[in-house]
Amino acid sequence: MLVHGTFPLSTVNGPGERVVVWFQGCRLACENCWNPRSHPFSADTERSVEEIGEWVLSLSDIEGVTISGGEPFQQAADLLELCAYLKSQRPDLSIGLFSGYTLAELETGRWTFTRGASGEWLTGSPDLFAAVKQHLDFGVFGRFNRHLSGSDKPLCGSRNQSVVFFTGRYSERDIKQQSCEINIAANGEFVTITGFPPSSVEL
Repeated sequence: MLVHGTFPLSTVNGPGERVVVWFQGCRLACENCWNPRSHPFSADTERSVEEIGEWVLSLSDIEGVTISGGEPFQQAADLLELCAYLKSQRPDLSIGLFSGYTLAELETGRWTFTRGASGEWLTGSPDLFAAVKQHLDFGVFGRFNRHLSGSDKPLCGSRNQSVVFFTGRYSERDIKQQSCEINIAANGEFVTITGFPPSSVEL
């Protein structure tokens, strides 16, 4: 699968302390997307599901993993494989994700996916979405809309997006207000910003 980046401990990408895995590749082209470097389907970002899965599982003190992007469902086969692998090894692990697709698009097969940087593009299906969904505790759905951007909906970059809970593990009371993390390496170099940075932050 194509991976944009990973982060071992975040508290702004869902409930509790979570690993974050960003998939590489997105063709949705939301205007003013804050992570445009994650859009190209770049062959040099290829990582195996087992490699990423083992890394996540090595972090024993985390509550869950949040998968973002890029667009995770545009690598739906790898997304399913990763979720299934993690749950087979650690059933208690919480899994959540961010997708630019709406829940209605995913449920009715109005989406596309590929495998790898040069794979054929295929039409998504309700069954494939349902297979992924069975592993999820929550998801954030909908394209970022800069005209509806705001900080009043936790985990949502714009007001048209929605948080959906698929299990009883979490509810709205478990979602914190918007915030961001700025992570800086020991040598003082900038590493990454994650979460929901205010508009004053230069990315």
